Amino acid sequence: MSILIKYLLIALFFSVVFPLSSTATSADIYSYIGADGIPILTDKSIKKKGYRLIKVYRIKQQQRQIRFSKVKVAKIKVAKRKKYRNAIKKQSKRNGIVYSCSNNKHLLSKARIYRRTIQVYANIYGVEEELIYAIVKQESCFNETAYSRSGAIGLMQLMPATASMMKINNPWNPEQNIQAGIKYIGEMLRLFKGKKRLAVAAYNAGPGNVRKYQGIPPYRETKNYVKKVMFEYNRLKKQRTL
Repeated sequence: MSILIKYLLIALFFSVVFPLSSTATSADIYSYIGADGIPILTDKSIKKKGYRLIKVYRIKQQQRQIRFSKVKVAKIKVAKRKKYRNAIKKQSKRNGIVYSCSNNKHLLSKARIYRRTIQVYANIYGVEEELIYAIVKQESCFNETAYSRSGAIGLMQLMPATASMMKINNPWNPEQNIQAGIKYIGEMLRLFKGKKRLAVAAYNAGPGNVRKYQGIPPYRETKNYVKKVMFEYNRLKKQRTL
């Protein structure tokens, strides 16, 4: 066999054995000499005159599926959450300081850090800045490393499913966290026709529960949450400075 035929056979071999997605079957590769004397490799039999069959190569195809099962996807998500959680634990240890919402000086300094980010996304999604500040204060006290037992992440305490729905890839990133949280509360406001109390309740307990009870769900946590967020919102509106 000539060198040219060998190279052509190798190239065709890899194109057959390693397709993007295939099943475990076999394929025939035909080696011909054309009327002009040029060797030809093909996966189809040639019946035309002037072509002389030299050899038939049988090549087994390997099954290579480029797709993830639901189990694999779930494992990847768990691994990502674990990675985020471990990273935040390390960061918290480095900081070594825990602030509470009663530390007004700290809250004000943290609010100033994210002021521009909140302002930009509040304008994009049509949400009042005061409402965002009130939600962030209630959710995390402006602690970007906050992580709840239920798996809520960061400043606006996003659940991984909500972060994915809002199309962000790293809820631990403060800007992405704020963007997704504002976008979500904006959707809740539109869903409940601008009624802030219902939108805030939906942010905490989910829109399904708000619709189910046709108002604020009768959960102690949600009732207290709405009460505190709306109190802070009204306080900031009267104050008119952030």
